[in-house]
Amino acid sequence: MARGSKSRAGGRGRVAVLLVLSCVVFLVFFARLAWMQFAMADHYAEKAAEASSASYTVEQHAARGAITDRNSTVLARDKTVYDLYLRIPAPPGTDLQSTVQTVQALTGGKDVETQLAAFCSAVSAGELLIQESLDSETMTAFYQAGLVQTGAVRLAARGVRSWPDGTLLPHALGFTGAITAEQWPAARQQGLAMDSIIGQSGLEAAYDDLLQGQDGRLLISMGLDGAVRTTVQQRSATPGSTLVLTLDADLQRALQDALRDRIETLRTTAAVGGGRECNAGAAVVVDVKTGGILAAANWPGYDLNDYRTGYAALAADQGAPLLDRAFQGLYAPGSAFKPAVAAAALTAGIDPNATVNCTGRYLYYSGYQPGCLQYGHSGPVDLRTALEQSCNIFFYDVGRRLGVDTFSAMARQLGLASPTGAEVSEAEGRLTWSTDDNYQAGLTLMAAIGQGNTAVTPAQLAVYATTLATNGQRPTLHFADRAVNTASGQIVWQYSPRFTTVAGGEAVFGPIRDGMKRMAQTNRYLREAPVVCAAKTGSPQLADTLPNGTHYVNSVLIGYAPADDPQIAVAVVLEYGGGGSNATPVLRAVLDAWFDAG
Repeated sequence: MARGSKSRAGGRGRVAVLLVLSCVVFLVFFARLAWMQFAMADHYAEKAAEASSASYTVEQHAARGAITDRNSTVLARDKTVYDLYLRIPAPPGTDLQSTVQTVQALTGGKDVETQLAAFCSAVSAGELLIQESLDSETMTAFYQAGLVQTGAVRLAARGVRSWPDGTLLPHALGFTGAITAEQWPAARQQGLAMDSIIGQSGLEAAYDDLLQGQDGRLLISMGLDGAVRTTVQQRSATPGSTLVLTLDADLQRALQDALRDRIETLRTTAAVGGGRECNAGAAVVVDVKTGGILAAANWPGYDLNDYRTGYAALAADQGAPLLDRAFQGLYAPGSAFKPAVAAAALTAGIDPNATVNCTGRYLYYSGYQPGCLQYGHSGPVDLRTALEQSCNIFFYDVGRRLGVDTFSAMARQLGLASPTGAEVSEAEGRLTWSTDDNYQAGLTLMAAIGQGNTAVTPAQLAVYATTLATNGQRPTLHFADRAVNTASGQIVWQYSPRFTTVAGGEAVFGPIRDGMKRMAQTNRYLREAPVVCAAKTGSPQLADTLPNGTHYVNSVLIGYAPADDPQIAVAVVLEYGGGGSNATPVLRAVLDAWFDAG
């Protein structure tokens, strides 16, 4: 009896313990459940939302910096256009199939369904680019259909390059374009998106790192029902810097007009062989104090706004308007080369007052005796008079005594057939040397008057003119002056002028400047200019001949002004221009525009 009682009592104790343990477990479970349901409600709601949502990033393209002239005239800038994106999945309250049908109708039957199928096979959520650069009529139609307001589609702003006057400096400004496959590895290292637009040529390419802004990035999280849950601005878009050029837009326009007008005048009024065949030309104006390019004109030219749509016609045009003659055209300088021979002679110690007897024919070689037209001179001629009257006999003789390698080396120091330093593609040019395959003694005589194998660009002629004007300070040419932060206006980059000194100083360059100043006074256009200038013309022969056996000639001119305190230097070339003096009205137009305006 006692033993049974003890057993029953032990059983009841174990049951009591089990009940207590069960209660404890229940309380713990209940507490845990309460904690999860109340204290961690927001956390698990967020996790649940994440599990039923998808995220994608939207690139927000930054505006590319503008390019302006020295006076803030805009030459190139971004124009805002809008691209159409379809949101996937469709936002609450919208139907994706209905949206696709409406989009196809408003975009002229574009096959959106095929694009959508490919897109959805790759990602679960995002935005599909449907159409770029919508016109205002199409944009209005999407608003009227209510698709923009509901979020079914998004219109994303983007900048495309435009030019208020696309005829100003088209060759040098260059173009922008999408990153190519070859450019992508380097672009990716720079942090650029695959669809970024970069500078592809000209100044746009040379200063892309300054003009290129930083794209923004927006992270969008949306539910599978299409509702946007969060948007996080991961990086704000920053516009590119404004690039300020040394160019003067008014002078550029005046130079282009002068070049065109002179060519048209020669074609309608000049004699056969005297400029009637003139069909193209180029000219460059340089600030002699800095080496900054004030104007660089080509004729024929083109309008940047029409480049892409009219490229086929431009490329087929026999006038070659796409050729940057100012930097890539190669021309014999003719008598404009004579100051280089004079500089070599004076450097070698030849007395500027020493004379050469001009008889109209150079008789040193029995088998080759080139002549001189003897305009305004004959008999003993010194260096200054030889430059003033362009005496061939003087330079034949001096060139022969110096040797072709000596005066060609001086020409290179002065800037001919040497890189100008400008931020655009340019031709190298060439001079005449005794090592040339076709060299013979007579070639030295031809080279001494700027022919032979010598061929240089108008830009190199402008460097050469600047070096003569500054007593031997050869400039590095440049288009860009500074870059300015678009938002703050602070200068973020500034060009530092660079010059290379050609030895000689006043002793070498003084007599040459005297001769060029006297030469300018022999020409009516230059004599009546608003300031006294210095110049040297050239009439290099071309291979083509007239029916009478004489050769067609180009027009070449270098000059600077004012003669005694130079500010600008100019080079002009007219193809089939009929002689150097025919280019002087272009120089006169530059002097009128620059000094009358000042």
